[in-house]
Amino acid sequence: MYQKIIIPFLIITLLLGMGFFYYIKKSDNFIKNTHVTLDVKVDKNEKFIDTYNKIFKYLDTPPFFKYYVKYILLFSVNRKYGFYTADNLSIEDLLLNISTGKQKYFKILVVDGYNIYDIGSLLDKEGIISYEDFIKTCLDKTFITKLTGHNLLSLEGFLYPDTYNFHREASAENVIRVMYKNFLKHLPGDFIKTISNYGLDYYEGIILASIVQKETFEDEEYKIMASVFYNRLKKHMRLQADPTVIYGIYSSFNGNLRKKDLENNANKYNTYKIKGLPPTPICNFSFKVLEGLMNPAKTNYLYFVANGKGGHIFSSTYKEHRNNVKKYLNMSR
Repeated sequence: MYQKIIIPFLIITLLLGMGFFYYIKKSDNFIKNTHVTLDVKVDKNEKFIDTYNKIFKYLDTPPFFKYYVKYILLFSVNRKYGFYTADNLSIEDLLLNISTGKQKYFKILVVDGYNIYDIGSLLDKEGIISYEDFIKTCLDKTFITKLTGHNLLSLEGFLYPDTYNFHREASAENVIRVMYKNFLKHLPGDFIKTISNYGLDYYEGIILASIVQKETFEDEEYKIMASVFYNRLKKHMRLQADPTVIYGIYSSFNGNLRKKDLENNANKYNTYKIKGLPPTPICNFSFKVLEGLMNPAKTNYLYFVANGKGGHIFSSTYKEHRNNVKKYLNMSR
């Protein structure tokens, strides 16, 4: 009697085992040999079935494949939210990337002279962070103090221009930390001590570096340009730097700096009206600018005018400067 029961049971168990083995083998072969090209965004706290459908909705999967992915691969509990891409990638590798958080990174080039608004627009365009979140975080005094240890008005000037790799929908704080850490990496160890020899503290040095960066992008001019502004500060002359005026009206600036803009007393960055440095840096600058600021040329220059070729003509007297302006403005017309 027992034999009549046991034998069929063993046969059924064997068949089920063979079926299960076949099921696993077929599913294994499917994920290893099936390649896909798609982007997958896994949202935070997203349901397993939603992630599953994003990947397999249009694929002819083996029977009960959903349960294989969920219970055999444990994909439901191992998923990491983020943005993932597959370019003719096997499903096995795609699932592994999502399970380990290996996201797609996008190359972002932050150019010398970009301000926080330029960087915010770039990051927003590439889908990394929204413009609003980035700017809000750059102006968040609590976050700024925690990050830098300084009571600053903004993070302008402290986000180093470089090529970065960020994944989409990264947090603003993490992106800023990466850029600030890069700034510290490029900041010379003796910067504060050296800049104090020219009558400036740490923040003032960063502000002046940003002005020098915006006035010239020629490596050989950084030291000369720095000397101009040092000489002006020493003589208690107004800096009269157009880029500072533009920064103060940046949200409405259309590329045309007008006479009334230079006469605007309400603009806190108008160095034609205020004495000394503006309240914050006006852009983010390269390491070479810091070198120029720490080792300025020894000159008597107080003025400069664009030469129409990317560089400048420097002069020590206002009369000489006026002659240069007439000469080079006529040449540029």
